[in-house]
Amino acid sequence: MSPGRRRLVRIRRWLLEHDYRPSFTVLYISLALILSMAISMFWLVAVVAAHGVLEYWAMGRTGPNDLRLGRTLWHIRLDILLVLAALWLGLYIDLLFGVAGLGAAARTGAQVSARVIAWQRAIRGALLTVDEAALAAKAAFGGKGGGAPKARTRRSEPPPWRQAWSWADRLIVATTAILAVLILLTPVLTDHSLTEALAILADDLHPWP
Repeated sequence: MSPGRRRLVRIRRWLLEHDYRPSFTVLYISLALILSMAISMFWLVAVVAAHGVLEYWAMGRTGPNDLRLGRTLWHIRLDILLVLAALWLGLYIDLLFGVAGLGAAARTGAQVSARVIAWQRAIRGALLTVDEAALAAKAAFGGKGGGAPKARTRRSEPPPWRQAWSWADRLIVATTAILAVLILLTPVLTDHSLTEALAILADDLHPWP
């Protein structure tokens, strides 16, 4: 086998076993943290979407083919929760600071407004750190008991959402549903109109703000 062919085989194997590769975890965490914190939330969504595409492709070669999209979304449910939490924070940050007695002060000048933005980034960074720590723990302990799954070995396995849920599964699904509802109800629960809420989301998801 030629060196180029061997390199392609190694790359393909790395992609198929990415969940069990510390190098992937480090790369994923670095991209999610650096790009989203330094540029915008758009890049966090892009990184999560890229992970979803990679997982969908890998699942077609190492796991069940039925309900692949649903299985993929379940696999990246923690990432989806992170994205929704970050978007919710952008929509509700004024309300949160208002509850803390800082809402009016946040609109008194550029210095305080900059401070609010800094707090928003800090809170988002904390959310990102918690999520990425969970991903790192999954990579560290998820591969125990046999390593990466072998190709075509779990064709009859039922979808994971039909299996017994752990407390973490319940927490993730419940929190995701709550955040989705809160985002949809932003015009009702906050001072933002529908147009203002959409403008905030568009600003947060702009690739080059």
